[in-house]
Amino acid sequence: MSERFETRGEIGHSIAGVRDQLSLQARVFTVAVGISVIVLGFLYYQYMGLAEKYADLQAAHARIETQLEAAIASVARVKVDTEQGRVDARDIKSLLEAALKPPGAPTSASFPGWLGIRADGPKEAKALIDQYKTPVWIYATSPME
Repeated sequence: MSERFETRGEIGHSIAGVRDQLSLQARVFTVAVGISVIVLGFLYYQYMGLAEKYADLQAAHARIETQLEAAIASVARVKVDTEQGRVDARDIKSLLEAALKPPGAPTSASFPGWLGIRADGPKEAKALIDQYKTPVWIYATSPME
């Protein structure tokens, strides 16, 4: 497929054709490189945006982990306080029950001036009050006892 060129015009014409082909290929290559640079720039921009978002998500994740650890510690403290409160409530309940439980017979330690006289009815109590002529304290037991 090679031809022999015999004149300078033929040689110039063939060189001009090659030059046109090379110019066209250079323009196509330049457009392809330009498009590639634009696409790669866009991809790099997207990558940098994703990297920033990922860093923000990592920071938020670390912050949430810290808050969760603090919440777990608070719940543990509340649990301990609740268990202690239950123990304290049981102790207080037993103390209240003991305090509210009516004692058997009063003793001289019940209150000062205790005499320990028993009256079975209002007439006997009135007689005791009249006997001392001074203010007296009367200890009454529950009617259910």
